[in-house]
Amino acid sequence: MTKGYADYIETLTEEIDRDLQREIDGVDVPLFSKGFEEWLKKQKEISERSRSNYMYWISKADAWLLDPDRDFWTLLKKAWDASDFGTAKKLCIEYKNLLLKEKANAEKDQNWGEKPQNIGNWICAFSKYIKFYDEMIENADIDKIAFSAMIESSRQTSEHLLLSFRFTQWGISQKISKATMTSYVSLIKRVNRDLFCKTGYDLLYDFLPEYVKTKNADKIDEMFTAMHNKLTERIEYYNETEMSRDVFYKARTALSKYAKFIRSVISQTD
Repeated sequence: MTKGYADYIETLTEEIDRDLQREIDGVDVPLFSKGFEEWLKKQKEISERSRSNYMYWISKADAWLLDPDRDFWTLLKKAWDASDFGTAKKLCIEYKNLLLKEKANAEKDQNWGEKPQNIGNWICAFSKYIKFYDEMIENADIDKIAFSAMIESSRQTSEHLLLSFRFTQWGISQKISKATMTSYVSLIKRVNRDLFCKTGYDLLYDFLPEYVKTKNADKIDEMFTAMHNKLTERIEYYNETEMSRDVFYKARTALSKYAKFIRSVISQTD
């Protein structure tokens, strides 16, 4: 990416802000940096000079792929702390793909700002880090591994939304366009998968059907209120979380419509 002086100043400011936030959040680059250095020492094929280069290359890649709205290392730490290993692995793949894309662009454009071979070094270093991080996951505390399995299991059902077709038709009857209702269904599934399933349960699959069947209005209100509050918390205290603030806003609206629909279902007489 070619950068002028104004871009440089803006990037520098964003980098300072990001580093300050990382310090507050206790985010190292790379995550578990001391452990990674020790891991590199145990790799007999890696020389001492290469170990030093790997740490430097990872920091160079971090400076280059600056995204103030989606900081990779912060997200990776959050995924680790939440035992969300599935998301952690996806984040690593996404980050590596960004580096590969930068290398491809540099090969096509001599004025890209970095030489392809330099970006290739960053990719090499990060590939080593992925191996280290995968081993960290494999050797994690048994409770974290078990909870991670619960999260992934809950996500297996997150693509199923109770009465989704009927919900769409209900929305259309409320003069909401079909496209908007389709978007609502997708947003609910997404926020359920990426946020709520991090509890280890798929609330909309594990509990909602029974609540609807028994017309348990209190439990339905309790569940949707808790989900609404969680989304509001994510919006108000937003800091590089799973999705953009805009998606959280839209997901909250979608979930509110869905809750209203579910309440209308149980209020109907048999």
